[in-house]
Amino acid sequence: MNVERSVAIDRPVDEVFAFVSDPKNDLRWCHKLVSVEQVVGEGPGPGGRYVVVHKPVPGRPEREMAYECVAWDPPRRIEWREDDGTDVIRVTYELGNLGGRTRVTQRDDAELGAPRLLQPLFKAGIGRDIARQLGRRVAGWRPFCSVSLAFRVWPASAP
Repeated sequence: MNVERSVAIDRPVDEVFAFVSDPKNDLRWCHKLVSVEQVVGEGPGPGGRYVVVHKPVPGRPEREMAYECVAWDPPRRIEWREDDGTDVIRVTYELGNLGGRTRVTQRDDAELGAPRLLQPLFKAGIGRDIARQLGRRVAGWRPFCSVSLAFRVWPASAP
């Protein structure tokens, strides 16, 4: 299953990449995360590995997730592999320079442990979560900049 969403951020691409590429910043925008701890490497980058505790489904127990950087092309692209023993998701962030602004596209390629019949429901939920998280990610920039941020989240097929 593939889900993709994008957002425009009023910051230069290098700054956005530095923020997006550090999983410790994910706690600022992803309400499902409980903790992020780096276990391999020093700081974000190729081969970096993290143990993440998250709660992907409301009303269900927290899960520990292995989170590994599998592709790194600053400041254009970063890819993660997430595996919590039930679901495996490859998360790709692609960044584009919009003349001082940055377009961030998040693409999730998920192999879910849920029954196939329920996967369309999960796909819709993942799409909503990504859109919400991208909006929160923009809000997370506020401590780092003196301007208010304007953003728009759109499906990947939109202009």
